[in-house]
Amino acid sequence: MGVTIKQIAEMAGVHRSTVDKVLHHREGVSDSVRLRIQKIIDECNYQANPIGKALKMQDKEIQIGIILLQVDALPYIKEGIEKELKQYRSFQIKLECHEIAYSDVDGQARILHSYRNQKKDGIIIMPLNAEEILYEINCCDQEGIPVVTVNTDIKHSLRLCFIGQDGYKAGKIAGRLMGEFINSTGKLAIFTSDIDVWQSFAFENRETGFRKVINESFPKISILPSIITGESHLIMYREVKKLLEEQTDIKGIFITCGGVKEAGEAIKESGGKNIKLICYENYPEILKLLKEEIVTVTLDSKIVEQGIQSVNVLLEYLIYDTKPYRRHYYSDTVVMVKESLL
Repeated sequence: MGVTIKQIAEMAGVHRSTVDKVLHHREGVSDSVRLRIQKIIDECNYQANPIGKALKMQDKEIQIGIILLQVDALPYIKEGIEKELKQYRSFQIKLECHEIAYSDVDGQARILHSYRNQKKDGIIIMPLNAEEILYEINCCDQEGIPVVTVNTDIKHSLRLCFIGQDGYKAGKIAGRLMGEFINSTGKLAIFTSDIDVWQSFAFENRETGFRKVINESFPKISILPSIITGESHLIMYREVKKLLEEQTDIKGIFITCGGVKEAGEAIKESGGKNIKLICYENYPEILKLLKEEIVTVTLDSKIVEQGIQSVNVLLEYLIYDTKPYRRHYYSDTVVMVKESLL
């Protein structure tokens, strides 16, 4: 029979609550006492009783805060979250969900602060990569509120884990494909959400990976200055139209962000079907453009599955005390061409 928390406390000469703080990485324990308790835990090979905890959690209302960005990925992240929650019907889970405009840093920070004050049991967030958000997430961690970032991540945060695409790797894949498709020469344009890397971490990674491959492997390709859309569909449409009017010899367009449907409309109206367009995700409107050969390649990051996994990781931690075994859960990047749909 395994050792209990009470027995560990007796061996260490401390209260059970002190052992609990060490087990859950909470503050309020000196370094020397923490090391002494951890040594006993390791020597005794202590394992928490997940079934016992789960039974206790069935009588407790689990309060989850969710903050999502109003971008193209939103409905698919929500679909995954709602789908996975059905697997936890036996638990009393109360959700509070907010959807905020892209780049509304102050709004996202206020909601996070509110969740902290409410003592939410856990938070799922599509974070804006800003100092204010970093501060709030790290405060949540210090107060014992686990935070899971989904779809986009934030630098240097103490979040429990990130679930989403490896943007840098996906950008490198896009760069390799683009270079080959336009025969290693010509002019390219990159469309991204904004140039403030604090607010576009995922898109910045995609662009960085893309540029690295183009610059190193295809030196005869010229990349124009990045074109900023702010996640606005109207701006995307307008800027693509403008690009095609001013750069009649453009050979490729790489889109790191949303608004692909509007880009496709602008390309069709301009008669630029020979332009190679590489983007992300398998939204219905993108698959339609793929069939029409307006989109050359799209790199699907399994967004619904990201929503599913964000709930699974958070609730497994809250209910069964199962910590994620890594800090980054990268979703598969699936290369899709027209023939993928046949």
